[in-house]
Amino acid sequence: MAESHPHAAAPREKSPGEVLRHPLRVRILAACTERETTVREFAEREGVRRRRAGRHFRILRREGYVEIKRTDRVHGLVRHFYVATKTGFITDAEFAEFAEEEQNRVSVAVVKTFHGRCLSALEAETFDSRDDSHFTWVPRVYDEEGFRAQMKELDRSYKRSKEIEDESLERLKKSGREGIPTTIAFAGFESPREKTEAGSPS
Repeated sequence: MAESHPHAAAPREKSPGEVLRHPLRVRILAACTERETTVREFAEREGVRRRRAGRHFRILRREGYVEIKRTDRVHGLVRHFYVATKTGFITDAEFAEFAEEEQNRVSVAVVKTFHGRCLSALEAETFDSRDDSHFTWVPRVYDEEGFRAQMKELDRSYKRSKEIEDESLERLKKSGREGIPTTIAFAGFESPREKTEAGSPS
């Protein structure tokens, strides 16, 4: 007979920073956010071994970031179609704990997934399908105070975008209408200095 331990501590839920520390999981979560995805489809598209991809799919499923939405059989083989169940937002504090190499790998994965969403929208001709869509990038020069002020403004805009989404979902729930899939990007980073013809920073 199994013993009961009513006072045993429940397993601690891992933070996004812990779960998404591996860049492949960042890319898997992004893929499952866009549409239903199988391990095989993801592995072939990303050029990684299926067994390796499957291991990270299982970790994300165990931690509650993806789930199997449906299953089918093709030639006797079972295929599981995964979808994302929640987003993974790594906080500044969590990101600061990463080693420099880990930070770079995760950032590369995030930029690649954003680039993929842009290309998908361009190929599907939705990128410019609305008159009120917006895409801008501009180079700026700030001092330390100005840089920090701009980053705070981006953070404020990010939080407001979540509030707008919550308000939209509530209205959509009442109306029964379909929402508009939208990609919002917030970016601010120090750029490398331009080099002169001699190869030294200008």
